[in-house]
Amino acid sequence: MYKNPRPLFCLVLGLLVVLTAGEATAKKKKDKKGDRAVSGTLDDGLLVVSWFSEQPLVFRETDDIDYLWVREGFAIDGKSFHVTEWPAPEIPEDRDAKDRRLANQMNRDMATLFADVFGQEWQQAEVSLDGGDIEVAGRIVDSSTGSTAAKVFVGFGAGSGNTTIDLKFTDKTTGELLVALHHRVVSGSTWSTTDSKFVNWTAELAEEIAKKGFARLYEKGDPIDD
Repeated sequence: MYKNPRPLFCLVLGLLVVLTAGEATAKKKKDKKGDRAVSGTLDDGLLVVSWFSEQPLVFRETDDIDYLWVREGFAIDGKSFHVTEWPAPEIPEDRDAKDRRLANQMNRDMATLFADVFGQEWQQAEVSLDGGDIEVAGRIVDSSTGSTAAKVFVGFGAGSGNTTIDLKFTDKTTGELLVALHHRVVSGSTWSTTDSKFVNWTAELAEEIAKKGFARLYEKGDPIDD
C-alpha cells in the first residue's frame, strides 16, 4: 500500500531545524568563553589598546559598535559627562590629501557633535563641553573619501568612504577607564557622504545607549576574532 512520505519528511526536517538551532546556540555560548584580553592592536593596527588602557582589554563586537569594552556595572544614569576637544587626526601615512582634508574637517566638529547628540538623547545624565565627572575623549584614526565613480558604476560597496574613531570614557577622580570603543562608519551609497553617515551613526548610538545602557550592549556582544 502506498504511504504518503510527507509527514515523515516534515518530521525529519523539523528535527534537523531544532538540532541546527541547538548547535548554533551552543556555539554562541562556547564563543562567549573565547573572549580574550588584548594588549596590542586590533583592526589591522588601527585600534591601539594602550591609548585606552595600560592593561589588556576584552573587546566585543555589537550591532552598533565594531569594538566595545565596558567596565562591569557602569551606567550613565545620574552621571555628568565632559566631552573634550579632539586632538589632530592620526590617520595612516598612505592616505591622500583628500582623505586628510576630510579627517580635519570632521575633526573640528567632533566634540560638539557628541556633546549635542549625547546631551539630547541621555535624559538620565548631564553632558557638557565645559565640565563633568566623566571625561569623554576621542580621536580619528582613519579616514577615506572613497570613490564616487566606483559607487556609481560598480556598486556593491566599491568605492566606499569611511571614518574610524576611538572613544573612551574615564572617571576623572579615580582615573578608571569606564568605556572603550572603536568603530568604522562606512558610506557606500551614492546618496550619502562619510560625514552625514557618521552623524546618523552617532545619533543611533546615543539612542541605543539611552535605551539599553552600555553594560547590556557589551553583555550581548560577540567575541572579537582578530
